[in-house]
Parts: sequence; C-alpha cells; structure tokens
Amino acid sequence: MDPRERRSSPRQPIKLAAQIDLGTGEAWPCQIADFCAEGLFVRYSGETSKKLDRAFASGIPPELVIRFRGLDGARRHELHVSIVRRIDGAMGVNFSRPNPVAVDAMLQQCGGSRSQDRSSLRAPSDRVQFVLHQSAKAVTQFIEPLMDACFVQMVEGLKLAAQRAVNDQQANEYMDASGQIQARQRVIWHQMARSLESPLKPAPKGFPGSELSVVDKGEFEDWLTIRVMVTKADTQYRGDLLQLKLRLDKLGIANATGHHNPLGPSLVCEAFHNGLSQLKATREVEKVCLRVFEQTVLQQLGPLYKELNDILIRHGVLPDLDLSKYLSEQAGAKPETQQEPAEPEPVAAESAAAESKPKAGAEDAGQPQSRRRAGMLGGEFRGYAQAAQTAFATVRNLLNTLSASRVARGDPEPLPFQPNARPLSSGEFQRELQQLQSQPVDTGEELAPLKERVVEKVKASGDNRLDEEQQETVDVVDRFFKSVVESPKLSEYAQQRMRQLEVPVLKVVMRDPAFFDDQDSPVRGVMNRLAQLGVKGGRINPVVQRRVDELVERITTDFEQDTGVFEQTVQELDTLIDRQNLVYRRNVERVTAAAEGAQKVAESKKAVADVLDNKLGGRKVPKAVISLLDGGWRDLLSLTWIRQGPDSQLWHDYLAVIDSLLSFADDPNSSINLPELLRVIQDGLASISSNHMPSSQIRDELKQFLVRSPQKSPELVEVPVAKPEQPDARKLSDREQRSLQRWINRAQKLRTGDWLRDQEKPDEPQYIRLVWVARGFSRFVFVNHQGMRVVELELESLARQMRKGIIVPDSQYERPLVDESIDRMVRKVYDQLSWASTHDELTGLLGRREFERMLDQQLARREDERSLLRLDLRRFRLLNDTAGYQAGDETLKRVADILRSHVGDGMPVARLAGNEFAMLVPSESASDAARDLIRAVEAAEFSFGGRDYRLSASAGVVPTLPALVSAERWLRASEQALAASRQQGHGKVSEYALDADDQARQEQIAAKVASLSDLNEERMLLRCQKIIPLHAKSSMAAQYEVLISMYDDEGNLITGRDFVRMAERYDRMQAVDRWVVGHMLDWLREQAPDPRHFGGVCINLSGYSMNDQSLLEFIYEKLSEKDAPIERLWFEITEASAINDVQSVADFIIEMKELGCRFCLGNFGSGPSSFEFMRSLPVDLIKIDSAFTGQLSTSETDRAMVRSMVDMAHYMNREVIASQVESRDVLDMLRQLGVDYAQGFVVEKPRLLDSLT
Repeated sequence: MDPRERRSSPRQPIKLAAQIDLGTGEAWPCQIADFCAEGLFVRYSGETSKKLDRAFASGIPPELVIRFRGLDGARRHELHVSIVRRIDGAMGVNFSRPNPVAVDAMLQQCGGSRSQDRSSLRAPSDRVQFVLHQSAKAVTQFIEPLMDACFVQMVEGLKLAAQRAVNDQQANEYMDASGQIQARQRVIWHQMARSLESPLKPAPKGFPGSELSVVDKGEFEDWLTIRVMVTKADTQYRGDLLQLKLRLDKLGIANATGHHNPLGPSLVCEAFHNGLSQLKATREVEKVCLRVFEQTVLQQLGPLYKELNDILIRHGVLPDLDLSKYLSEQAGAKPETQQEPAEPEPVAAESAAAESKPKAGAEDAGQPQSRRRAGMLGGEFRGYAQAAQTAFATVRNLLNTLSASRVARGDPEPLPFQPNARPLSSGEFQRELQQLQSQPVDTGEELAPLKERVVEKVKASGDNRLDEEQQETVDVVDRFFKSVVESPKLSEYAQQRMRQLEVPVLKVVMRDPAFFDDQDSPVRGVMNRLAQLGVKGGRINPVVQRRVDELVERITTDFEQDTGVFEQTVQELDTLIDRQNLVYRRNVERVTAAAEGAQKVAESKKAVADVLDNKLGGRKVPKAVISLLDGGWRDLLSLTWIRQGPDSQLWHDYLAVIDSLLSFADDPNSSINLPELLRVIQDGLASISSNHMPSSQIRDELKQFLVRSPQKSPELVEVPVAKPEQPDARKLSDREQRSLQRWINRAQKLRTGDWLRDQEKPDEPQYIRLVWVARGFSRFVFVNHQGMRVVELELESLARQMRKGIIVPDSQYERPLVDESIDRMVRKVYDQLSWASTHDELTGLLGRREFERMLDQQLARREDERSLLRLDLRRFRLLNDTAGYQAGDETLKRVADILRSHVGDGMPVARLAGNEFAMLVPSESASDAARDLIRAVEAAEFSFGGRDYRLSASAGVVPTLPALVSAERWLRASEQALAASRQQGHGKVSEYALDADDQARQEQIAAKVASLSDLNEERMLLRCQKIIPLHAKSSMAAQYEVLISMYDDEGNLITGRDFVRMAERYDRMQAVDRWVVGHMLDWLREQAPDPRHFGGVCINLSGYSMNDQSLLEFIYEKLSEKDAPIERLWFEITEASAINDVQSVADFIIEMKELGCRFCLGNFGSGPSSFEFMRSLPVDLIKIDSAFTGQLSTSETDRAMVRSMVDMAHYMNREVIASQVESRDVLDMLRQLGVDYAQGFVVEKPRLLDSLT
C-alpha cells in the first residue's frame, strides 16, 4: 500500500482481564490494554514478566494464545498471536490467525461497539467542560514550546538519517521530509493543537477507532510503536497520572472516553500522529519523527501532569487525595515516610527541592503549601531548578555586556595581570588552586574575597596570568559566593563555613560549569544542607557544630578532583539534619497539642455557656443550682464535652441533673429520686479536682432545697441572659473595611508549613512558620526554627499585621540556598547594568531617559504638585577651555553635589546634557528653590592651576499644567523657559506660561477626559498595530496590539499617548480599560477574524487599573463566559510601578492564565524595579521600553542593555517584544540580539481595527 494512502491506525483502548498461554499447560494473568484489527498490546505484572523471561530463555515460541471471557462472563475467547515487540511489563503481538468473533467481543467490552464511537462521548456538564477547557489549554501551552524544539530536532534527525541512508532514493525521502517539516510545521502544529485542545469533542466522521478495518503491516507497526511509547510514559508518570485519572473519574468523564486517561500520554501521542499525517510521509520517515518526538516531548511531560492535577485541585476536585492505598508497592518501598508525623519541618521542603529526596515530616502539612505555591507559579511549568540551568551562561553574558558597556563609556576595568604574562594551562591552574585550598584559614580573621585571593596566588607563582575564560569563571564564582553570604537565612557561623568551600567549588566549576545546572550535584547538596543546619535564628548543637567543622575541614583537606568526598559529606549531613528535625518535630507536636487543647477547652466552655444560657438565661433559679454550677458542675460539663463529646450519654446525664433541679423548683410535688440524684452529683464532683467549695457543702445546700416543705419557697437568684460578643467599637470606613477584608482573605489562604517574615524589628527580621490554624481560621500559631512558639494571633490581628507589612509571607524562603544565591547574583549583575543605563557615569545623577520616565510617573500620579526646574551653568565653557576637560569634569561633579544637597530627599535630579541639569521641586517654592540653587552655584569656588573660577546659572521653572501631559512636553516647556532666562542675563529665573488660547483648549481637553463616564457615547478610535515573530522558535504567530484614542468635542483627535496620560492623571483608566476589554470581546465574537491572518490581540491594562478589584473581577467574569474567545486575547501591563498590591495582581494573572490568557510586562527596563516585577508577576513576555530601541544602531550602551534584558528574560523563561521599531537596521539588530517579536512602523503602521476583517 502506498504510504500516502494509509489511514491513521485504527485502535481501541481497553482494560480487559486475560491470560497468556504458552502452550505448556501454564497460563499467567495479563491485561489487554489496547487493540486494533491487526493485533494487541498486552500488559502484565512484574511477576508474570519474570516467568515469561524464564520461559523464553530457551527461545520465543512462534505462537501464543491469549484467552479472555465475553461480556456475559460465560463464553471464553481465544486469540492466537505472535510476539512483535517486548518491553518491560508489556508486549505487542500480531494476530497469527483471524478471529473476528473475539475482536467483536472486545469491541463490545471496551464501549467501542460498532454502534458507539467517540462522537457520543461528551462532557456531562458545563462545569466539566470548563475544567476540561482549562486543562486542555494548559496541555497546549505546555506542548507548544516543546514541539518548537521537536521540529528543529526532527529536521536535524532527518538530515542525519539522509547521510546514513543506504541508497539515494531513501536519502531523498529523508531530505524531502525535512524540508516539508520546516515549511509546514505550523500546519502540523495547528492540526495537533486541535486534537490537544478538544480531548472530548465529537470525533470527525470516520475517526480512527470508530470501527476496525484491515490495515497494512506497516500501519500496525506504527500503532505498536505508539503503544510502546505510551506505555513507557504511563510508567514514568504513574503517580501523577493516577491522581489525574482519579480526579477525572470524580468528574464522571474518565471512564466514558474510551481512553483510560483522556489527558494522558495517549492524547499527546495521538495528537502528534494526527499532525504528522499531514505530511503523508513514508513509514521510515515517521519512525525518525516518532523517535525524536519521544525524546523531546514525551519524556518531558512530568511538570505538565503536576500542573493538570493542580488545576483540578484549584477547582476543588479531590484536593486531599491520598495515593498510599493505590500505590501500595511504592508505599512499601519507603516505610519510613509513613512513620513520620504530619508537622512541617524547618528544612525538609528545602531539601526536597534541592535534591528531589523527600524528607520526612513535611508531607501532610506541606501539601496545601505546595498547592498554593503551584498556584503562585500560575501554570509556569519550569521551576527554579530549570531556570537555573542557564545561570552560568547568563551571568557570563551579563558580565561581558557590562564590561563592553564600560569600555564604550571609556571606563574599562583595570587589568588584574600584566598583558605580556603567560596564561596558565588548566592543569597548572588546578594545581595553584589546590595549593590555595590547602593553605590554613583562621576562621577568626576576615577572609579576602575569592577573586582577590586567586589573583594574588597566580601572581605569586611567577609571571603568569589567567586566560579570559578562567577569569570569567573566577569572577562568576566569586560573585556567587558573595551572593551566598548575603543570604538573610544564613547565620554568621554558616557564612564562615561557606567561605571555606569557595576554592573547592571553584575547582569543580573550572572542570564542569554544570554545577550551576545539576540539581543532583553533591557539591550543591553540601551547600544546601549546611544552610539548613546553619539557618539564621536556629540553634545548632555544639556537638553537631564540631562535626560540621570536621566535615568542612575534610573537604578542604581531601578534595582534589573526585567529588566522592562531597557525596560522603551529604550523607553525614543528612544524619545531622534528621537529628535536628527530630527535635523540631517534638517541639512542634507539643506546641500544636497545646494549641489544640486550648481550642477544645475554649469550645467546650462556649458550648457549656450556650446550653446553660438556653436553660437558665432570663429565669429565676434556685441558689442551690448556682452553687452547684459554681462549685464544679460547670467544669465537669466542660470536661465531659471534651472527653466524651456532646452526643455522649454521660453529657446528657449531667445536663439532666440541672433539668431535674429546675423541674423540682417549678413543681415541688414532682417525683424525684433523691438518693440517685445525689449519687450522680457526688460521683461527678468527685471525678474532677476542684478548687471550688467542698462537695459536702454543695450537698447540704441541695438537701435543704430538695427536702424543704412545699409551702416554703426556695431562695432564688435571677440569671441574666448572656450578652452577645460586642464587635470592635472602632468604626471603620467602608474603604478601610474592604481593605481589611482583603487582608483577612489573604490570611485565610495561609497554610500550615508556610514561612513568614516578622519585621517588627526591621533591622533584625525573624522568620516564623505557621504550624497550627484553629477551626474557622480564628487563631494562628507560629514557631521559630527550633519549633518553639513565638507568635500567636487572632485572625483580624494577623490581617492588620500583614496590612502594615509587619508580618509578610515569604514564599521564597524554602528555596534551596544555591538556587536562591544564583538568582540573587544574576539580579545584582543586571542591576549594575541597569544603573549604568539610567545614570550619568560622571556625576552619578539620573540620565535624561530615566528622568523622563520619572516625569511621566509624576504626571500620572497627581500627588503633591511638583514643578520642573531646569538649570544651565554659565561661564562653564570658559573654565572648561582654559583649565582643561579634567577640571571641567571635577566642576560638574561638585555642581552635582551642590544640587543634591539643596534638593529634598526623594526628589529626582538629572544631568540632561553637557552643563544642563534638571530636577523636580515642590511647586509652592519652585522659584525660591531656583534662586537658592543659583546663589549656591555662584558662592562655590573652583580653583584649578592656581586660578580661581566663578560660575553662575540660569534657570527655567515649569509648573504642572493640564496641557503638559507627557514628559516630552514638560521638558520642551522647560527648554523654552530656560531660553527666556538666558536672554535676561546671568543668575535669572524665568517661569513658563502657556498661551491663553492654548491653555484654554488644553484645559477643555483635560476636562473632557476627566469627566469620561459612558465611553459608548464618546467618539472613541480603536486602531491596531502588528507584532511579528522574529524567528521560528517564537511561540506565537503574528499578533496585534490595540491602540486607543478619542476625538474631542470639536472633532480634533487626542493622540493615544496624550489620551492615556490624561486618563491616568484623572483616574479614568479603569473605565477606559473596562470599555476596551468589553468592546474587544464583542468584536472578536462578532467578527471572528480568520486565524490564518489574525493570530490574536493584545489589550493594554494600566498598572493603575490593576489596583481596581472590581475591574479585575469584571475581566475574569467576561473571560469566563462560555463563548469568550480567550485563546485570541492577551494583555500587556503598562506602568507596573503604579501597582499597589503586586501579590494580588500576580494571583489575578494566575487565574487568567488558567483560562488561557497570556500576559506581557510592558515598559521593561524603564526603572530599577523591572527585574523585581518580572520575578513577582507570572507573565509570559516582556516588552522592552521603546527608549532603548530608538538609537539601538548607534548606541553601544543601548545595545548592551537590550542584550542584557534578553538574557534576563530568557533566563526566566519569558519571551521578548521590542516596540517602536522604525528602521530595518534596528529590526535586524534586534533579531541578532535574540529578541523574539517586534512592532513598529517598519513592520506595519497602525491601522483601523475594522480593517482586519
């Protein structure tokens, strides 16, 4: 049969008990897992596998028999088969004799009879469809980047196969296929994505598996290959897949789909096979593609199934699922795990993250925490371990970029060695390091930095130097250890021990930089465990401390090249950690037992008070009854409630005593068994140790009450009705109450095992761990690293402390030390680059670009009124020309110091260019501030070469005006004011004033924007601009960004930039963003643009809007609607610095990403906090601030900055967009720098939105 005419392999999944008969009289149990018209896929246990191995030792028989019973259980069917392929625990067999009756019986039992196919399998409810939609989106988003890499590898694999082909025809087939894959990979992915996104949608007519038909042998082998791949994956991800299946079963969908697990590996394999069928390739080509697919995709699915389970957990599907009863053999393999208490350990989670070696104790308490942490990652499938895989290369790239940037500014770092010195070979350098390692170190002395010690040692060895690669490696490791000792988690003792490991770790990295990548590295293991033992705030046992000292000393003494000494140290440190954790667990058990006991006592007292208030409240009660209660009966009831419970007979008996006494008080003639009543009272009081009145006195009072004459009234006491608990008398405003409620909600999301930072003493923060939460989240108990109780708070008190920033959740605390230190090192190098790009190197003042950004922020905030003051030095050119450029530089530094000293704290001061400076000052005193500055400059003396110089200055002042809606306009106005002051002479100040007509128009526009309400009644203009991918590995096709502007009442267009700035300034961005989201969703539904030409649309959300909870809820509700085109929509967050509550926004992004949306962080690089926002917000992309792209082709500094941003983003698994690209040269340069997408006039000018349809 022509391969191009082959159908996809028809197959039916099934779980059918059967037996294997080798014809020797013995039959062994097995399971038919899958079948088609040509054969079966059979699974069996490990025991059966061993028996088969022994039976096949002398040779595989030509024919086996597979027996199973029919649907009624009476008829037995036999299938004669021959083995095609065997793997561990399974084999694929081909039918050696036809038996259509047996095949039909299997079809009936798998739910795939000829009258039923996959088209009848639908999700039973909207809720299930919604959950499946989210899950399928998660599958697609995870698989897509893997497939991008897979396509590249397939092309390479096919080209390699062509080189090894046995003849030219076969080589041509491989080469043709590689070309087809390159050209049609989007078509393949589109077909594959359709299958992935709809695991339960009705199948198309003639879907494979709806009926069985005869297929060719090659097709059967394809089917068998896929079955083998699926079986391996099922085994590899067994635990996670079992959890997923049980949760899908709970939704009522897993058993009806025809697949054992509708979201399992079989879905992925079938989807790929369907996509591959678009090529109509030969079977040999398919073999190569399937092999690559298995390696690059199927073996990387672990994080996906964890994420799918997390999605179902977040929807409340079996959140507390316990697999121990399903995985008995795994539980049996690790009995120690079952014996551990449920309290969280201070270091277990860190160890687990570091070495994938679960420690005891964190299992139960840690489960909700891990669930929350998964949510925080918001569908990001790559964790810290994978992010660190590029750390070494990232830091080296950033350092090279920083070095190049300094050279470009004329400020290169001094060379540590003489240029003509001889570079050391690797072996020579290792010997120098060995000598340095063996040098004794006095732990009491301050140790010089690693880089300094290495350089001095190499210089001391003769006229030698390190080559460039060696210097870079030393620099990276030196920075790494500086980052390690800066960890807030490390005690001073642990910092000293870490410093002793500097040279051994450098030797390891010199041989293999994979230290930064390898999570199983014993060197990493030693460092992480030392951090666990030497945690700040912990208390290390002196005996343990001596042993740690010995182990570190052994490493510095014994380590040469073999890391075996680290492996031994890891084992011994684990033993020490276990001892430490044992003490911690015991302490936590005492704390939680005490807290639980106190809660039960409080609950019992309330229960007793409620029942007594119900019986006695508002009544006159005999004094004898009150004496009985006060004499110990109330305590007896409380104790009985705790020990026996409110449903026990004893509890009701003791309450019946009160009822009997009250009944007798109402009716003295009522019959009462006095001896029995007194006996119950006597026994009850005797069962508790009471400090109240003696029981004999109580008994006497009761006798007098009970044996009195009917005419004599008992002494009565009125019992008031218990008053309800009074709420807090402090009256909160609605806004304060809403704010407090948000923090209460956040406190209720805390889980046992969470670490928090107590910053009551900001200089000495204390790390505390939540170990117990009262029922109803009414009370929280925290311990320190020893497991001792340190903080106990009621819910509202905790919420207030969190709102004030005194107690702060720290989700990063349990990160392994090495990962955390790598991240800190990368951030510090990036911060150096960022500072260099935003500050003037000579004066240390802000540069023009950063100052413009701060002006825009000031305009948008509308807080205290500020004026822009621009100052120009006069007579400076004379000084510079006569005294020289060096004197000029010194003068500019001194002037910068003068400006800093006269401008208030927190006010930005910048050097705009040459001898021009600018700053923001309070508006009410702007003119006075300008005159003071001029006087300060004029009073300063500048002496160079024996000659004194005097300077003066001119200043222009511009207040905040409605017309000045952007930094660009504000600076242009300041330039005009400065020019006017220059014309007036030295030492003059000029204030800017708008032309009356212009001011009136601008105020009219401002009033128009400030009064926006219903945007549907305004003349809004929506345009869009294209965003294109710059390379094949980009995860998105061409997209469009929505741009908004509006017309004023006179029909004049207010530009988008001015409109947005005004809307932010007058708090109208929330209304604007709400309108744009609603309008775009309606537009996408109605227009349904062709996905071949319109990939998706990006909507901007202002950071100011992200502070509006009602807007976020509106967006979530709109996108949760059943027909919302979520897959076509993504969001760019602009002005992230305006976000008040970053964690709340991060949670919102996570929820939206679960619906299928993507997020982009805009204006990246504009400000020192960009990195923190990228870390804190789980975005998918970043958009480089347009200020960096305008002069990219001419500015080495901008190129260095863009290169560093790309490195940082890719390090953190984010893609990069560059905006406002205006020339082909810049576009080409962005592609070379690794930027993923671009937009701008060179790509496409903005056009009307409706032109896309």
